[in-house]
Amino acid sequence: MIPTLFITSGLIFGLMRIVPGDAAESMARQRAEGREVTEALVQEVRAELGLNKPIHVQYADFWKSIFDGSWGRSLFTKRTVWSELGERLPVSIQLMAMAIVISISWGVSVGILSALKQDTPVDYIFRSITIANLSIPSFWIAILIIVMPAVWFRWTPLTKFYSFFDNPLANLQLMIFPALILGSHQGAPLMRMTRTMMLEVLRQDYVRTARAKGLAERLVVMRHAIKNALIPVVTILGLQILTAIGGTIVLETVFGLPGMGRLLVVTSLSRRDYPMVQGITLFIALSIVFVNLVIDLSYGFLDPRVRYR
Repeated sequence: MIPTLFITSGLIFGLMRIVPGDAAESMARQRAEGREVTEALVQEVRAELGLNKPIHVQYADFWKSIFDGSWGRSLFTKRTVWSELGERLPVSIQLMAMAIVISISWGVSVGILSALKQDTPVDYIFRSITIANLSIPSFWIAILIIVMPAVWFRWTPLTKFYSFFDNPLANLQLMIFPALILGSHQGAPLMRMTRTMMLEVLRQDYVRTARAKGLAERLVVMRHAIKNALIPVVTILGLQILTAIGGTIVLETVFGLPGMGRLLVVTSLSRRDYPMVQGITLFIALSIVFVNLVIDLSYGFLDPRVRYR
């Protein structure tokens, strides 16, 4: 985990300095208020922001801010990364949590049912829906949900965001659409893997033996089939959680949700707010490696044959 985080931080730190644009020039234009931006003003702003320091000193200052708990301070708002994340992160966590619940409920249950009803109309219908979810980009569906009801019914989803604790109904009315889009998209590969593994497990000798002993089909599926089919499914689920982070960035931008993704793309990246982009990216990387660690450790619980010594 530690080398991954160091490599990630180094990459994002270097890439932010390579991409076109300059935070000092952007801030100098704001201060000039329509007047000509002079090189002296740009250099003054660069010195004020600390961007005139050598690159290795700036990188050391970045890691210093990580260890002191602030994770950097915005060049424009002067607020710490953690204070900004503290306001935006609950929105992203709620969207991801709702999407993950939907993806697990849809993917695992439909995958099991499709395997039990192999090569029947039910199986074909579910597989077709899954392929459609895999093929259609989530942002395109999001745009359709916003545009088409407005054209046909003069109705659009809510645009003003309400916290769940302030107005639960209004919050769910806004969050349910991006959660359904993201959850159905993330649940499609989960369904395919669940179906494949269930079909493989249901053909094993111990499952045939359980049926031959007269065990009810429900008990055969619940006790013997599902648990043995879960390890690859859990791996896919972990990958879906990781890709859901990218999905929240897109959907937060489309639906105008004040989450972490919108803070990263619309606010920070467009202004070249280096500390904010670096802090948010490092937080996302930390979340990803932590989820991978939890997934690896869960194998021993799901399958007693897997042990870490």
